[in-house]
Amino acid sequence: MERLWMVPSYMILTLLVLGPLTAYSGALTPIRGFSLVFLAVVIAVVFGIALAGAAAFASATGKAWRPRALRAALVPLLVALPAFVAVNFSKTPTMNDVSTDLVVRIEFAPDLSAKRTSSEPGSEERAHFDELQRQAYPDLVPIVVALSPDQAFERAKQAAESLPGWQVTSADAATGRIEATDTSKIFHFVDDIVIRVRPDGAGARIDIRSRSRDGRGDMGVNAKRVRAYGAAVAKQGG
Repeated sequence: MERLWMVPSYMILTLLVLGPLTAYSGALTPIRGFSLVFLAVVIAVVFGIALAGAAAFASATGKAWRPRALRAALVPLLVALPAFVAVNFSKTPTMNDVSTDLVVRIEFAPDLSAKRTSSEPGSEERAHFDELQRQAYPDLVPIVVALSPDQAFERAKQAAESLPGWQVTSADAATGRIEATDTSKIFHFVDDIVIRVRPDGAGARIDIRSRSRDGRGDMGVNAKRVRAYGAAVAKQGG
């Protein structure tokens, strides 16, 4: 009987292990591996509430199975509560695409659309995302350097190549365009990056756009990536 009480905990722990493991090994796609973790959280929320309620009822009525209910509720609550806090108290907007230029946005290569599970937003939704970015990430602005466009391009390329996890897939000095990807360590999510270098007065302007291939939200990863790239550009000049 004790084992039946613990079945939800066994399910949750199994899914929490299988999700990252199958995605990391390539047995499942990143989004499917992450879905297993999401399923574990959903089960934890449902059974955490149910088992905590059962334990409270047992305490109020003096039922003998109160200790079993308490033990069974432990793992679901330990998983559900942090997830609840992260979702309800996070200040990170639900978006998966940020850019330092929201007016003349850099476009990705057309063939990347076939590799994505998340669709491109319509014009109204795009305007909403742009406003979210302005409010949440006002520091994501173009990088202006006192260099010729050719020198700025070389620095922009070197900065991209210096960042861990990044893979530069294309660099065209003639158009001032650099394309790259960044792969997460555990789930192996692949995010797309495009960089544009243009003349700006006596110097040059570097813009960057970063977009997740999967999911609607990115937990702030793309904004962190843009900031890291800006720091890398500054470091190349130091």
